Amino acid sequence: MEKYIQLKKFRSLMSLSVCKEDIERIWGRQYLKKIIDHHQRICKKRESLIVRKKIQIAQESVSSLLALKLVKFIGVTGSVAAGFAREEDDIDVYVVVRNKSMWLYRGIIVIRNLFHNKIRAKRHKEVRDKLCLNFVSEERGLKLEDDIFNFHELMYIVPIYNQRYLNFIYLENKWLVHKYNIRKELLEAEIEEEKSVNYFFQLLNFFFYYFQVIFMLVSRHNPELKRLKENNKRGKIEFFPIDFKFERIGEYSKKFPEIEKF
Repeated sequence: MEKYIQLKKFRSLMSLSVCKEDIERIWGRQYLKKIIDHHQRICKKRESLIVRKKIQIAQESVSSLLALKLVKFIGVTGSVAAGFAREEDDIDVYVVVRNKSMWLYRGIIVIRNLFHNKIRAKRHKEVRDKLCLNFVSEERGLKLEDDIFNFHELMYIVPIYNQRYLNFIYLENKWLVHKYNIRKELLEAEIEEEKSVNYFFQLLNFFFYYFQVIFMLVSRHNPELKRLKENNKRGKIEFFPIDFKFERIGEYSKKFPEIEKF
């Protein structure tokens, strides 16, 4: 039952709870029964109208995130997926693409966005209901660090394109079972990693990567440039503040030091 307590306390930092539906989905019906038998007070799922509206917007905008059959999966993450989004918030999305295509994909999306403006950009002063493409991963970069923050993100991600691929993401993060005891059924996936894109697309991918590097050098984004290079080797593009994750984990450890024994 300690894994439920860990998740419950982590979500309490956001003034959120863990509902019955989430417990059954993550750990199974028997685990839920065990918690109820221990007289734990559990709420039923209540999705706010704001969250529901933003998820619907994301679902209706999927076509603006697809390009050249490169996309394998799209999911809503962040405050919307967690359930505490505000009216003025944007909508974080996580996109998985084929190997050696993430910079090509991002380049295409950025160019197309000049015409439809559905995706958040620096030029936008109003970001409400904009899609925030701050995390793109190739299939080789699906594995995340095994911490409570990523556990929460993965368990609450809302698939909006190719839902069954989520099981493959879980399969690439086996620590979810070893460390947090999630249902093994969530790792059952028949999907196999595809081959890399053709050489022409790989060349374009190389071009868009170095275009981004040059842009960051000119803009003097030195700390972010180092992070960009490291993530490129691992098949990831991260344009979200990494400090937020560390602050949230630090807050969690400080407020609940007893959790360490679990």
